[in-house]
Amino acid sequence: MTQDIGTADETSRTTATGLPAEDTTEDGKADDQRPASRRRLSVPLVPVLAVLLVLLLAAATWLALPWFRGDDESPVRTDSYVEVLQAARSGIVDLTSFDAVTIDDDIEQVRRVATGDLRDESLAQLQDRRQELVDAQAVVQTEVVGAGVVSADEDSGTVLLVIQSTQQSTAGPQAQVLRYRIQVELVRQDGRWLLSGISGR
Repeated sequence: MTQDIGTADETSRTTATGLPAEDTTEDGKADDQRPASRRRLSVPLVPVLAVLLVLLLAAATWLALPWFRGDDESPVRTDSYVEVLQAARSGIVDLTSFDAVTIDDDIEQVRRVATGDLRDESLAQLQDRRQELVDAQAVVQTEVVGAGVVSADEDSGTVLLVIQSTQQSTAGPQAQVLRYRIQVELVRQDGRWLLSGISGR
């Protein structure tokens, strides 16, 4: 696996629910000092959490490095590596970022970068909660802070990502910053790489 994931994200803890462990930055620490009820109020307003909580499956078995498996051939095709990595990085940002002011455009963006059940579930979550998100003036900004290609061929790819999500709404005065480790599956359709699945790591 070719990777550039930062060492700061090399933890493998999971929560009691089996979801990826969440790391908070200094902004997030301020939220820890607020009453628990206020912190809980802000969570449902954020589609990245809704998407991850609904769509993140139990951690999927992923292809280990070829020398660990004893394989002679790498699971990563060099001619697909760059395309798969770029599609995963940009696609996950488009899928999990939004602004209440541009919510309709953000929903259309999900249609463009995802496919299959992932697209359908993501759209359902955003559309069902659209008015609630607008009323709360919710904003989510996602940044990829680490990425590594696990496997890639001409039709499919798997990428590990560490993403940082900054979440704001009227539910609280402080922005909440969380990190997630996820595995993204991609498929090539009509010459384009689309996100087809997400699982927690």
